[in-house]
Amino acid sequence: MAQPLPWWLRAIFVLVAAQALLLIAALFQPPLVSLLVPWPASPLNARFIASMYTALGLGVLLCSMARSFREVRIVLFGIGFATGLLFLLTLFRMIVYPGELTKFPLFWMLFYLIDPILVVFSFWRLGGTDNMPSGPNPLMWLWIIQAVILGAFGLLLLLLPNVAINIWPWGMTVQLSQLYSGFFLSLSVVSALAAREPRWEGVRILAFIFAILAVLVLIISIVHIGRFKSDASTIIWFVFFGAEAVVFGGLLISHLVRPSMKGAIS
Repeated sequence: MAQPLPWWLRAIFVLVAAQALLLIAALFQPPLVSLLVPWPASPLNARFIASMYTALGLGVLLCSMARSFREVRIVLFGIGFATGLLFLLTLFRMIVYPGELTKFPLFWMLFYLIDPILVVFSFWRLGGTDNMPSGPNPLMWLWIIQAVILGAFGLLLLLLPNVAINIWPWGMTVQLSQLYSGFFLSLSVVSALAAREPRWEGVRILAFIFAILAVLVLIISIVHIGRFKSDASTIIWFVFFGAEAVVFGGLLISHLVRPSMKGAIS
């Protein structure tokens, strides 16, 4: 039997969602990205960051309304991994490049210190009560491909930022390259975990996050199409996120339609 979601974990999800959705305003007013992100960003970069935070924030908000721990555990792990990694990356840049930030990013560091602790606490309390079910996963190869692609780009953005800047479809900085690496690597890790989850309920919120992210990225990319390079990287960008929107959006729609069809037949 699935472990019900306790009230305190719902509260944690609401807290994390509120942090992420702070940046939804940056989709419309890019300078507002500075409400949370400590590095400067051009309007296109600001909207890309806001797209990632908005998709994740909406997904985490759905987690707060889930019925069981099984539905949210992959996203919960991703929250801990992403925030912990971003905390360490920020700390690294502050130590190695001490003059890079004009002021200490208090809220950024505070959020990304507290969030991993809350995630560890949650798994300590609930992690052993609802083990990963065994069985065939019809979507295994989709998630594996997703994990490999995102992981490869994440490592490139993290370890070889100057190379990543050259092949990125628009202009960005080394700081933003490593910031993006935290998101790409986190999405790669949760995709790898999803490959081991045979039940749709365990991955549907993650599929929702990928679908919303793809749609938002396509919208802001079209708005800023003039900032894109005229080379293959732009084509690959639109093809990849277009495929993401179709695949994950299609999965969501198919699972929404299927129960309705069963109800109509019965």
